[in-house]
This record gives sequence, C-alpha cells and structure tokens, in this order.
Amino acid sequence: MSEGSDDGRRAPPALDQFGMPIKGGEAPRRRVRRSSGSSGGGGSSSNSGSGPSVSSATGEPESHEQDAVQQKVIVGVFTAMLIGITVLQKIGVGPSGAIIPVIFPIALIALTVGVLFARPVFRPERAMLYLAVVITSALSTVLFTTSFSLSSIGLYFLLYLPFLVAFDTTPETHRKCLTLFSNLMLAFAAIVWIQHAIQFSIGWQYWPNLDKLIPSAYLVPEFLYIQPLQFGMKYMKPSGITFLEVSFISQFISLALIIELLFLNRMMRVIFFGATLFATFAGTGLALLLVALPIVFTRMNVRTFITVLATAFIALFVALQLQWFDMVANRMGEFDKQGSSGSSRFIEPLDRVRRALLDPSAVYSGVGPGQIERGGNTFWWPIVKAVVEYGLIQGLLLYAFLLFSMFDRTPSRQFAIILVLWYSFEGTLLTPLNPIALVMLSSMFILRDAPKTRRSRSAAAPTAVPAAA
Repeated sequence: MSEGSDDGRRAPPALDQFGMPIKGGEAPRRRVRRSSGSSGGGGSSSNSGSGPSVSSATGEPESHEQDAVQQKVIVGVFTAMLIGITVLQKIGVGPSGAIIPVIFPIALIALTVGVLFARPVFRPERAMLYLAVVITSALSTVLFTTSFSLSSIGLYFLLYLPFLVAFDTTPETHRKCLTLFSNLMLAFAAIVWIQHAIQFSIGWQYWPNLDKLIPSAYLVPEFLYIQPLQFGMKYMKPSGITFLEVSFISQFISLALIIELLFLNRMMRVIFFGATLFATFAGTGLALLLVALPIVFTRMNVRTFITVLATAFIALFVALQLQWFDMVANRMGEFDKQGSSGSSRFIEPLDRVRRALLDPSAVYSGVGPGQIERGGNTFWWPIVKAVVEYGLIQGLLLYAFLLFSMFDRTPSRQFAIILVLWYSFEGTLLTPLNPIALVMLSSMFILRDAPKTRRSRSAAAPTAVPAAA
C-alpha cells in the first residue's frame, strides 16, 4: 500500500507484462523508461530509439541552412548580372572592331558560380531544343553557305547557352531579386531628374560623360549616347549616364514599372517611374508600357486598375500641355518614309524576310552568319536575322527554344509574355543585353511550389509528434 500511495504515477508500472504485481521499486522504473522509447527491449533500446530523433532534429536545420545559402547564391548571381546590365552597360572588352559588352562575361561567370554553389535544375527539353538549334544552324552554315563569320556563329551559340541554366527558387528569393531591380532603377530614375536639373540650370555639357571619362577601347560602339530632344534643340535626352542610349533607360524604367504593377504593388513607385518615363522623352519605353498594360491589367484588382487608369489620364493631359507628343510622337508618321527610324524598325525587317523567303532554299539555309546587311538605321529583329542568316527552320527552332525556356515553370506568364515581346521587337539577336535580360528576369528562375511545400511540412508534423510521444 505504501508503494502505491507513495507516488500515484508509480502505481501502474508496478504490474508486469501479464498484469501481475511485482515487488521492488526499481523494476517499475525500468519498465517505464523502456516503454517510453520508440522500440521495446531494455535500456539499450531506449538509447537507440532516441538516436534517430536527435539526428533528424540536427539534420533538418542543416538542410534549411544549406537551402538558405543556395538562395543567397541565386540572389548574388542576379545582383552581379543586374550591375553588369545597368551600371556597366556601356563598358565593353575585346579587340578593336569586336568589342563585346562586359555583361556577357559577367553573366557567364555569375551563372557558373550559381551552378557550382546553388541548386541548378536540369531541364532536358531545353537541352534538346538548344542542341537542335546548334546542330541545324551549324549544318546549314557548313553545307549551304559560301561565306560566313566564325565569330558571329560562335557568339550566337554561346550567347543563348545561359538559357539552359535554371535554379530552384523560393518565392521569397524571386521577390527579393525583383525588389533589387526596382531599387536600382529607382536610383537611375533619380539620376534622370538630376540630369534635367543640371541641363536646365547650367547646361547638359556638365553631365558626367563616359565617352570622355573612359577610353574608347573600353566602350561599346555604334550607339547614340547623347541625342537632342528634337533636332536643332539645345536640350538633350537624359540617358542615366551609364546606359548606351536613352531608349535603353526608358525600356528598363518601363520594366521596373511593370514589375511594381505585377509583383510589388507600390503605387508611389509606379507613379514616379511613370513620370520618369515621360521625362526621358523616348518613345520605346512608352511603347513597351502600352503593349504591356493590357497584359498587366489581367492581374490587377479593381482599386489598382482605377488608380493606374486615373494616373495615366493625368499624365497624358500633362504631356499634351507640355507638347510632349510634338517632340516624340511625330515619329509615327515615319513608317512610309524609307530610311527613317520608323521604317527601319518595323517595315524594312518584314520586307527583308519576305525577300529572303522568295528563294525556296531559304527554308533550310540562309545567307550565312554575319552576312545580313549592316549600316544605316536598319534595325533587324532577332527572328529576322536568324531566318535570313540561317534559314526559316533554324529561326523557328530558336524561338521554340526561347519560348520554352521563358515559360518553363516561370514565376509569371504575364511577365514572360511582356519580356518576349520586348526582345522580339526592341532587341537584337547578338546584342548580349537583350537575351541576358531575359535570363536574368525570367528563365533562370524555376519557382518552387510554395503552397505544396507548406502542406507537406504541415503533413509531416503530425507524424513526428506520435513518434516522440
């Protein structure tokens, strides 16, 4: 009686496995300790039962820590490419006449580091489409063309190789990367206004000019760095100092504005980016935004839609009062003028493809890598240059590879559509800035399914509780 009344918790273990009472105080305590383990069988089994729980408890933090490091590496890869494509956009390396923008080697090095230290995802479909592009283009060049540029075809194959690289990315990491892009473009938008303040006070000649600060051997050539608001005017379009042309900074500001609307939803930044877009006096960024807005509207709630629409009406009213369209939109009448900017960007590329396809052999062969006409104001779309130089089949294969990579478990199909449209009509086939931007903003991210991850963890938790009970 004294044993049972000494401690109520000791009374039940005082029975053996057959329900018979046993004498002594030590046996019950040994029975309690043995039955509390995950497996029966004495004190040693108690220790072995606690072993897996300890290792799993220490292993899970290690796994989380490793994943956190990999996500930081992805952010680092994105940051390196972002700096190269904006701050160092005008810088190039290589021999005279063959200068390559520094963003290209930066992107290759950054992605190589990512492959080594992050979590790359191998997508066999991308690899097969890329090999199809390489093999058919190489065979077409060797078998059917009489002259070609070896450096051109080499750059072509190497420049689209980064589309094979993708990383397992959390939604938080993806959002952090887009925030970095928006933050940097916020700084460049401020630089645009500072440039305006300088030129309206003491003159645009006091702008920092990279053409004078950096030797020409390290500058990307053949771009109009500083250009007037309108021919004959003394005021210039601000290009953000480090951008090749004002058209590029206007396009990047437009992309930042679209990112805010699609992902970050900070209306004050949307308004500021929109005002800066008008302040660049460049039509390309505005054209990109106008094309993107119908796509963006599909993701907006009613409140955001009304705010954006009201802001757009106010901006258009102010632009009309300042005669903004007189200085920018008058170029819309250039489409029927041969050699004009509008004609060279939209009419001549279509006509060049039409003339190429008049030859039946253009289905499988072209004029050769690097052999399309150069000079003047002609602006060849990527698909035009690919079809004319390599053949129709090769051009279609390139776009199949590009589209699959861009929409392969992409974080946002809407944003991928906008980027592809931007690349197709404002980009070029062998200018690294455009394809590297597609990789950096979309194709390198294989977004992890966050809801399924949360469900799997919550489902695993209840199974772990009884094991420890």
